Order: sequence, then structure tokens, then C-alpha cells
Amino acid sequence: MGKHVHTYLYTYKFLVVSNFYLFLSFRLTLSEVLDMLDLGDGHDKACNIAVIPQNEKDAILSDCDSDGSDMDYEGEIGHLPTRMLNAYAELMRTDDDKNNIDDLPLPPSEEPTTSFRNHRAMSEGPRAQLEVVKNKDRVFKRSKRPAAASIPEYIVYSPNAAECVKQSSPDPMKVFLLMYPPTLRDITLEMSNLYATQTKGKQLNMSMDELLTFYGILVAAGYSTVPRRRMHWSLDSDVHNESISNAMRRNRFDEIMASLHFADNTKITDDPFFKVRPIFTELNKSYKVMPYPEWLSVDESMIRYYGRHGCKQFIRASSTGYMHHMEPYGGRHTLLPETGLGQGPSVVLGLAEQGEVPQGCKFHHDNLFTSLSLLDEMTKRGYGSCGTMRENQFMRLPRGSSEVLTQGEKLLVRWKDNNIVTMATNMEKNYSETVVKRWNKERRAFDQVQQPQCIKLYNEHMGGVDLHDQQASRYSITIRSKKWWWPIFAWSLNSALVNSFYFYRDVMGGTIDLLTFSRVVAQSLMQKFGTKPLSHGRRSLLAASVQDQARYDQDSHWPINTGNRFLRCRLCDKRTTFACEKCNASLHIECFKKYHGQ
Repeated sequence: MGKHVHTYLYTYKFLVVSNFYLFLSFRLTLSEVLDMLDLGDGHDKACNIAVIPQNEKDAILSDCDSDGSDMDYEGEIGHLPTRMLNAYAELMRTDDDKNNIDDLPLPPSEEPTTSFRNHRAMSEGPRAQLEVVKNKDRVFKRSKRPAAASIPEYIVYSPNAAECVKQSSPDPMKVFLLMYPPTLRDITLEMSNLYATQTKGKQLNMSMDELLTFYGILVAAGYSTVPRRRMHWSLDSDVHNESISNAMRRNRFDEIMASLHFADNTKITDDPFFKVRPIFTELNKSYKVMPYPEWLSVDESMIRYYGRHGCKQFIRASSTGYMHHMEPYGGRHTLLPETGLGQGPSVVLGLAEQGEVPQGCKFHHDNLFTSLSLLDEMTKRGYGSCGTMRENQFMRLPRGSSEVLTQGEKLLVRWKDNNIVTMATNMEKNYSETVVKRWNKERRAFDQVQQPQCIKLYNEHMGGVDLHDQQASRYSITIRSKKWWWPIFAWSLNSALVNSFYFYRDVMGGTIDLLTFSRVVAQSLMQKFGTKPLSHGRRSLLAASVQDQARYDQDSHWPINTGNRFLRCRLCDKRTTFACEKCNASLHIECFKKYHGQ
């Protein structure tokens, strides 16, 4: 059997075994493919084998193949290098195979007896790959009038969930508890109590009121910061926080923080976000209470993290900063559909699919996500799409102030600003320009510059995710933990708080700023659900040392009658009703002079 080995990225997952086509949900190495072909009883015929080089199999796919992947390798298969034999490979379907695929016999019901070097489970079915058109096969025209895209009109249906919530006139605390839903709080309560039993051998017995008070303390720690967590409960006048210390005892807060959990560790999976997956799932559901606006932006967001973790997350937000859907990136475990268009386009299509975005919405994204194949697929699904592009993703254009190309319903614009900006969109019926101001260093004055309309719209609607990040980091929770997932949990509280603020402002008509909104939420949670301790703990060493500095200064120390019969003398430890007015120390009259003497 003649075998021609080509090294380019795969688009279909199928191979030939004897006379059968078996659709597989996994990849085989080139060595395994050759072994299976040698075991087959088919006719001796040439076939093409696509090999994915090891240095490219995990790279971000683009519409263009890399230069090192278009080389054909022909020769004896017995002399292939080890790197090639261990690379992933698959057979490519020929024209004769396409015409005769219906005539092939069906595979038998029993499993084939062919043995594999490495056994792989076929638990998941194959995912449909979208059609990919290479940019070198596209025909571009120098025209300013693209074909009309079949994007439906954006429609807002009424009444929606946000209007129903508005009728109940919720306060900021209720809006926050709507965004941080009861389902997530119930999961947290159940899993935390279970985790304490599994690992510590004792019952945590945390109640829902304690959990809500715990949330309130964390939110308060975002805008009222101290260097150490336990200082919030200190009685020292410079760091004392009465609202926090009166809501929950410090030791109880530490117990809850040590046992906080969101999943059952006995049911762990290979998902790298297993411990926090319920947070993303439940928040994505609760954020749907806000209807989708016409303009959406897709971007990646970073969470401040001091450890080592190779994950990031993709977010879809409106241009106002409200986050509608998020998905953490965990490599091959990312819960986004594989479309075959590359990682960036798969993120945009996956977020639109999982978030159930209605047709007519318009997406903006940067060059990490944009490709011409993405615009083709977004047009088919009824979405507008606009984003910057990298220069190597389509034919290079000569330098100039403005260049316009069209290909079908897509409009490609290259505009010279401080740098060259390349934009691709399927939302423009006609190319148009607007006037913007740009500073001229030589003239030290503003110049009137022509700017494409699609770039102006991109600048207006692209920054939604960045705006959400900015607001979430403004009063971020400063209490830290050694658990790797704690920054994600803390970020989720801040994110829910920001979404609650936007909902309260845009839907309820609230006029307070984010800081006031955060304070109202924190104080409401602690006062409504907190329990004031019967007594406070002992004085800190700092308070004792500060008090001792004033004890021996021999200035303005006067005894007063407090009227409290249950005080203990600081010197003899017997009951007394007198105390020092300056030191606030309980003392007998006869102990007064001895206490303040050197």
C-alpha cells in the first residue's frame, strides 16, 4: 500500500480500516495508523496521511497553515524519524472515497479485533467540524460595498426577567443575593459541612445566616482594608471594625474559612476547575436575568493569583460592563465546543452557543479571536461580528492611509493611525468614514483625521470586559488563603457585586456609586444575619503596651465612679466600682496610687 505522509493540521477525524470508515473521537499516532493499515485486507492503493507535528498540536489554530506544515514528505515508511512516528496522524479522504462512501458495507456489530498500542476509550461521540476556507483560496475585491449579510434585526422582548424583578423593588442586598443565587449558596453550605466532616472529623454546623454574614465580612474587607485579617476583630482604636467584630466571632470566621468548599472531593474528576465548577455554572445561570443588549464584547480576563496555575478564562460582557457569561480555560478540559476553526473562534462561537445569545446581537473581539472563517460562521448563525486581525491572517496590503477589501458579506479595512489597524466585520452594508481628532506633535494642535466607521463602533463597544475587570478590582477582597481556588471564589463575589451594581443602576434606576453600593450590601448582610458576641476577647499586647505608656506619665489621672459593681481591680483583682478616667483601668481608691507609681 502506497502511503504519502503530509504534515498539516487535521480537519476531519476518520481513517480507513480494511473497507470500513470508522469515525473516532480520539487521535492516533502515525505509527498506529500505519499498523492498522498493514492489518487491513483492502486493495493496495495510495492514500494520504495527515500528520500533526508535535510542536504545533497544542498551538492556537488559525485559518492559515504555518510555513512548516505545508511540506510533503515522500519516501520509505520504514525510515521515518521517531518524532514523526509519535506525532498524531489521520487518513485524508480522497474524491473516490467521497463518491463511494455510500456503497461501503456497514461495520459488524461486534468490536474489531485490531489491537492498539495505547488503548483509548471512545466514550464521547464525534463533534461536527465546521467548514474551513483557507484565506489563500478566497477572492478579495477592492470594493466598498460588501454583499448584504443575512443578520436578523435585534429585538427586545417584553416583559423580561429584569422587568419582573424591578416590580418587586429590591434593595441592593436583595439584588446581590439574586446575582449570587440561592442554588450556589445551598451548594456551598452543604459541601462545606460535608468537607468539615470528611477532613476534620467534626461537625461544622454552619447555618445559612452564618454563610451570608461570612459574605458580608468579605465584601467589607474589600473597601476597609487592614494588613492582617485578624486586625478586623482587634479592639485597638486605630484598626477596630465594630461592624465586623459585632457580626461574627473571629474564631468562627476562621473555622468557616478553613472548611469552605463547593464540591465533594470523593467525586473528583479530571476537570482542573472541579473544585470551583459550581461557581461558574450557577453564576452563568443567574446572570441571565439581565437581557442581552445589542452590542457584546468577548475578551479574556485575568484573576490576580500568586501561585502557579496554567489557566485563564474567557468572558462575554456588554459594552456597559455587565458580564453575561464566563468560561475558564483549562486546556483540553475547557467546556467549549471544538469547531475546527481554531481556539479563538471556538471561544466566540462557544460562548454564543452556551449563553443562548439571541440572533441579531453584534459581537466585538480582538485579534486573538478574529478570523475570516469566524465571520462566515457568525453570519450563518445570524450574529454580527467585528474584530481586529493580525496581518498574517490574510493577504498583505500596501502601506496607505486607508485600504478596503470585500469578500462576500465581509468588509476588510486597513487604516493608518499611530499604527496600522486591520479590521474585519460582517455588519457594514456600505463602507463609511467619520472625522476624529488626533494630536499633532509638530503643530502642537489637533488634526481632523478620517476614521472608518467600523473602527469607531469597535472602540465604543469593545471595552466591556475591561470595564468589568476595572470595577471588580476596585474594591477586591483582600483576605487571602493558601488554597489555590480562593482567588477564583473571591473574584466571583466581586464580579457578582459589580453585576448587581449595574443591574441596580440600569434597571432599578439607582444613583449611588459602586463604593456606596458595596457598603450597603456588606452592612445589610452583617446586621441582618450576623450575631453579636456576648463578650470580646482579651486585650491585644499592643493595647496593653500603649496603655502602659500613659500609665506612668503622672498627668491627669483621676478616679471616677463608674457605677458598675462587676469590675475587677487591675491591681488586686477584687470587685470595685471605681476606675481611672484616663487609663480606663478598674482600680480601688487605695490601689490607685500604687498602680500609677513607678
